[in-house]
Formats: sequence, structure tokens, C-alpha cells
Amino acid sequence: MARRSTPAKKKKPATRGKANVRKKPGKKPGGFRRLMLGAAMVAGAVSAMIAAGSMLELDRAAQKAVSNSSAGSSQIQTRAERETSKSPKLDFSNGYESPNRPGYMVERTPEDIDKTQPDALSQPRITPVPNVNPSPLPRTDAPATPQVQLAWQKFATHVPDTGRAPVIAIIIDDAGIDKARTERAAELPGPITISYLPYATHLPEQVATARKRGHEIMLHMPMEPTSHTVDPGPHALLTSYDKVAILNEMTWMLDRFSGYVGVNNHMGSKFTSDPERMAVVMQVMKSRGLMFLDSRTSAKSVGYQEAQKYSVPAIERDVFIDDADEADKINQMLDRVEHVANKRGYAVAIGHPRDLTLEALNKWIPKMQAAGFIFVPATDIVRRNSVKVTG
Repeated sequence: MARRSTPAKKKKPATRGKANVRKKPGKKPGGFRRLMLGAAMVAGAVSAMIAAGSMLELDRAAQKAVSNSSAGSSQIQTRAERETSKSPKLDFSNGYESPNRPGYMVERTPEDIDKTQPDALSQPRITPVPNVNPSPLPRTDAPATPQVQLAWQKFATHVPDTGRAPVIAIIIDDAGIDKARTERAAELPGPITISYLPYATHLPEQVATARKRGHEIMLHMPMEPTSHTVDPGPHALLTSYDKVAILNEMTWMLDRFSGYVGVNNHMGSKFTSDPERMAVVMQVMKSRGLMFLDSRTSAKSVGYQEAQKYSVPAIERDVFIDDADEADKINQMLDRVEHVANKRGYAVAIGHPRDLTLEALNKWIPKMQAAGFIFVPATDIVRRNSVKVTG
């Protein structure tokens, strides 16, 4: 029995052999798959390298194109600059009429004002402002189209209708530099209009304080005076500037703060007499929806006329309160303001944040209010007697 079992024992290795034979074919397919997977990985890496190389080449080409474009732009600008430098300069051979003080103020006498406005309550020199969105009457089943509100309207200080009472607009120029006196100006009874120099510091805070007290805000834009010895300050507009330079300086100044209704000129007896350059100023005023107050530092100023051409709301200064920083002279100028307002129905007066001026105004404003005069912001002079303004 033991011998018979011997062949049965020999079958076990045969069984193991069969199992081994089954495993060997299984190893071949597994190796093949790994081989194929490896080949695919190598091919993918090669493709990635090729793609990366292509991207690098494209990036280099793009950089080269941008570089060439920039070089071309600089060349174009250089040519434009050359053309500008070669362009004929404006003819100033006849000169400009100088004001009483070098490059600063020119007086308008009551007689001069009376000649321009002979009737006591005649219409002021105000630029008529057309409707921004003229359109036919809306259908009854459709809502009315809202009118665009421009900056000179949006930031205006509104006052009740004063009827036919004489009104006075006081503008305090040169604000912002002397912060203590500017703060005192903001404490004046009003409303008044305060015009800030763009190169003052902490302008948003100063403007916010004045607006909270009910005053109207303007930007006091420096412009070139006739006298070379008078400095209008940094970023002033000069007659030697071309249009691009004027636009650049104006953009810097107009972006210094917000909440103002318009611009009036600081100095500028030379610049405001230049029609070509004042036309650029008015184009900016129009595009930004601002009004313009001509300080009239020169009898030859064309600011108001250029404003009319571009339909920019505009008014003119009548009296400088403190051309002379003397108490008696200031009181004389305030009497002149009263005369103009009585004669014509309104007056526009400009002063500065000085001790004597502020003291005089603190006494004079309540006195005039008691006498029936009404103090209004600059925009009210534009609105009250002009055609219906919606833009």
C-alpha cells in the first residue's frame, strides 16, 4: 500500500508544476503593460517638453512684439513732441493788459458795473445752460426719463427761493493753505462759497468740514499771471503749455478732492487772456459738468466768453473785498458790494482768509441780513435768473 501511494505523491509536484506554468504566462502580460505604461509616460514627458518649448518661444515672440510696440510708441511720441515744438507759438507781441497789482487783481468800479447792467433787477451775465437730455414728452404708460445731474448741481448748496430780494455771493479764495484761518472762514454765517487751492494738504477733511456747515465748495485753480515775479504755485496752468500739458495739470488738480461745484482762477491775468488755452479749460469744465467763476484778474480775461461757447455755466466776479489788506479799504469794498447788489439785484464778491477780512465779514454779514439782503452760494447766482437748468 505504501508503494502504491508513491505515484500519488509524485502527482503533487506535477500539480505544483501546472500552477507554475499558469503563473509564468501571467508575468509576461504584466511586464508588457508596464512597458507600455512606461513608454506612454516617456512620450507624455517629451510632448510636455515640446509644448513648454513652444510656449517659451511664443512668450519670447510676444515680449519681442510688445517691446517693438513700445519702441514704436515712444518714437511716435517723440515725433509728436517734435511737431509740437515746431508748431508756431501764439502771438503775444501786443502784450496783455496788466491789472492794478502785478498778475493778481483788477478792479471793476461801480460805474463800470452799472454800464453793463443799467436796470436795478436786470438779468446777470450768466451762461444759459441747455437741457442735457432733450426728449419728447414720455408716454403715459412709461416712466419719465430721469435727467442727468451734473457736478455743479449735485454738490450745490441749495437755498430757498428768495424772490426779488437782493442777493450776495461771497467767495473765499486761497483756502486750505492756512488751515486755522480757513477754519475760521468756514465758521462765517452763510452760506458762502469756499475755494480751495489744489496743492493744500488734508483737503478731503477740510472740505468735509466746510460742507457740513452748509457752505459750497470750489477749486481755486492756479493760472499764469502777467508778472514773472509772482508765483502762482505748483501745477499752475501756463501759456507755454500745449493741450496735453494743460490736460495733465488739470487732471492732477481736479482729482485732488471731490465735492466741488466748479473752478475759479487763482491769479491767471495772463492765462485767462489766452482764448486758445482757455478753450481747453472749458472743454474740461464741460466734460466734468462743472461751472466756472471768472475771478477777472485781467480786464482782458476771456474766461466768461469761452464758457459761453462751450455752454459751461459761468459767472463773473464783481468786487474784490480785500485787494488792500486794510480795515478801511475792506469796509469801502463791502459798501461797493452793497451798492452793486442794490443796483443790479445780485453781487459776486471775492475775499481771502485774512484776519481783517474775516473780522469785517463776521460783522457785515449779519448787518446785511438784517437789512434784507440774502447770502447765497455761487451756484444760486447761476440758477436764479438763467433759463430752466436741467443739465
